[in-house]
Amino acid sequence: MAKKGQTKIPREVVMVDFARSPFGRASQKNPGFFAHMRGDDLAIMVVKELLRRTKLDPKMIDEITMGSPNLTGEQQNPARTVALLTCRYETRALSVDRACTSSMAGAQFGIMAIQLGLEDIVIGGGNESCSHFPIPLFTATTDMDTFIKDAIASGAAARGNPNPKLWEVVDANTMIGMGNTAENMAEMFNISKEEQDVWAWKSNLRAAAAYKEGKFKHEIIPMEGIFPDGTSKIVDYDESVRADSKMEKIRTLPPIYKLGGTVDAANSSKEADGAAAGVFMAKDKARELGLVPMCTVRSIAWEACDPKIMGYSATLASKKAVERAGLTPKEIELWESNAAFAVAPIVQCKLMGIDHEKMNVNGDACCIGHAIGASGMRMLGTLVHEMNRRKSRYGCAAICGGYGQGTATLVEREEYWEGHRAWLS
Repeated sequence: MAKKGQTKIPREVVMVDFARSPFGRASQKNPGFFAHMRGDDLAIMVVKELLRRTKLDPKMIDEITMGSPNLTGEQQNPARTVALLTCRYETRALSVDRACTSSMAGAQFGIMAIQLGLEDIVIGGGNESCSHFPIPLFTATTDMDTFIKDAIASGAAARGNPNPKLWEVVDANTMIGMGNTAENMAEMFNISKEEQDVWAWKSNLRAAAAYKEGKFKHEIIPMEGIFPDGTSKIVDYDESVRADSKMEKIRTLPPIYKLGGTVDAANSSKEADGAAAGVFMAKDKARELGLVPMCTVRSIAWEACDPKIMGYSATLASKKAVERAGLTPKEIELWESNAAFAVAPIVQCKLMGIDHEKMNVNGDACCIGHAIGASGMRMLGTLVHEMNRRKSRYGCAAICGGYGQGTATLVEREEYWEGHRAWLS
């Protein structure tokens, strides 16, 4: 029991705002509207907007966490960069690399610090420029020995050269080639190409409908985008969403990673450039400041699995988060699970008995895009905005990550006090 003057541990943690950039297409052949932008600059704009909306003095921010699996070059130590350019010298910073789960994992470290009374207010998020850090394409026939030798010769290995002893434990193609892990999942859990294609098609339609209905207007911060012809304009949408998506077209797409396989360009995530962040604080602090929370964090979890079925880690993390909250999957009204490949959320629905109509209801990475360092926080924020629109009580967001690691965050929307709803700014 806390003594007089001490903080009661653990403290309840709430999220009082969330915002993100639009997600720009990352393509070497057809550059998107953020191809000119540094990933940390996108994060800086998001954090500045969060400070404006919440009306928080930058001096009040105890720590900023930023996630990215590419903590090198222009993306080295993004949390400290963002903190110095938005807050004060004394604001602590933590840059996190847990593959695709980095931004959610970073936010979770901030949540734990608040629960333990070590911090009061933390901004947690992540950023990524896949335009500047493109993902190599590995297929089942890729000769990894040749690839690594070529990378070393070109100097590319300086920013990413896995320990070769790993290949004695795990097949290199399934360790690095994420598409191959998706094929493994599809085969293991008997998920057809048709199921994955239908998922991708519906993802596009759901996202397009969300834009039309204005669901992202409080979530996406309008920013200046520059197009291939040199023109610029303010963008407030995700560049890879196809409102005109047709199943007839998707069905004709060939598999990318395996001859006769199931994973194609439509049911895979789209590389993207973007940033996302949320403002977390102790519930009593939010009340003191007159800020109305979006949600209360009820449990966090992370799990790991065989790297060859990387996407399964999100299911494992979700199960653990639900169990830790003392709930059952049937009590969760809304779900988000990153569609690095469509097979991942499909498998989660299958194994946890989740209705497809409760999962990724406003589209997912198959069309919104996968700005790797930002995606985990993007999904959590998207989930909580939708929970408030529907007045849902419980929601769970999860994301799988390279080398077989997943994270999940389960939240509750409560009836809070009256005050400033920064997330509706």
